[in-house]
Amino acid sequence: MSCIFCKIITRVLPGYIIAEDANTIVFVSLEGHPIVAPKEHIPDIFGLNDELASMIMNTAREVARATKEGLAADGIYVTQTNGVAAGQSVFHYHMHVHPKWSDGRPMDRSEESRKRTMETVRSFLQRQV
Repeated sequence: MSCIFCKIITRVLPGYIIAEDANTIVFVSLEGHPIVAPKEHIPDIFGLNDELASMIMNTAREVARATKEGLAADGIYVTQTNGVAAGQSVFHYHMHVHPKWSDGRPMDRSEESRKRTMETVRSFLQRQV
């Protein structure tokens, strides 16, 4: 298993896991924002079936809401790339949920901040249930 996301999913590598269900997982990226991914190793959007694509989008929507509210962001920027030419660097389908603020401040990438993001977004996700 060489996929770093698969290693996080199977707990071979540690990760700041925000939430998971039978099909999806949400964890904090090294850059400090949430990532939504299927648990099944699927390299890109072209390998997703309709049901799993819908599950991932539903999870991303809920994570976006929790991230915006929990981190008091002014907006949310969702990104996703497919293929080397598009800038994909991890070949396990995933969506980045970037909080954005009107003052242009960047995400804090420290371990402490990543842990705080995990706890905060998790807490706001649980309130949505």
